[in-house]
Amino acid sequence: MGENKNIESLIEGLADELKPQKPLPHPLLRVLPFLVIAIIYVSGLVYIVGVRSDIGEKFSDPAYMIEIFLMAFTALSSGIAASYLSVPDMRGAKWVIAPPLTALAIFCVWSIIRASAEGMHMPHIHFDHCMGEGVFISVAPLALLITLIRKGASTHPYLGALMNAMAAAGLGYVGLRFTCSMDTVGHATVSHLIPYVIIGMILALSARKVFKW
Repeated sequence: MGENKNIESLIEGLADELKPQKPLPHPLLRVLPFLVIAIIYVSGLVYIVGVRSDIGEKFSDPAYMIEIFLMAFTALSSGIAASYLSVPDMRGAKWVIAPPLTALAIFCVWSIIRASAEGMHMPHIHFDHCMGEGVFISVAPLALLITLIRKGASTHPYLGALMNAMAAAGLGYVGLRFTCSMDTVGHATVSHLIPYVIIGMILALSARKVFKW
């Protein structure tokens, strides 16, 4: 009997410490500010860095437009998926990770086809201005998205890290395609994508700490 009273007292004590918590808004509403800010931020930095001189011609280039569409879709859909991943049960919408992964897979296949047509020439890995500009373009949106995810309670830290890295890579890649006039797959792979592979690896290694409850 005394033990039951002790348990009841413990429960009452814990209950007294509970405070009402405001439920998280819907993932789409939570990610909307990120999407708006990210688009404005990337557009502003593209303007500051300088738009490539042949941008008018590139808008009529199907290959260029396919790249832009695939990576823009990858970035936006990854951001949305990351927002859903910040909810423990993802609101039952586990399918949201499929669109960004599919878009990225199509982009990779497309790049391999283009690389084959170009002769598979890969430049030496070295630091150039595109790497710095790409990281600069994506660092603020990435930090904002990580902050958004950390406000939730993700039970998928590694998937969350992957979606964050893909969102950053997509935004940075699109931004660089508007500023860099080098159109070869080799340059895009070495200077436009390798920095994001490194960022993704760092996020993966620290995923459990970054996206902990």
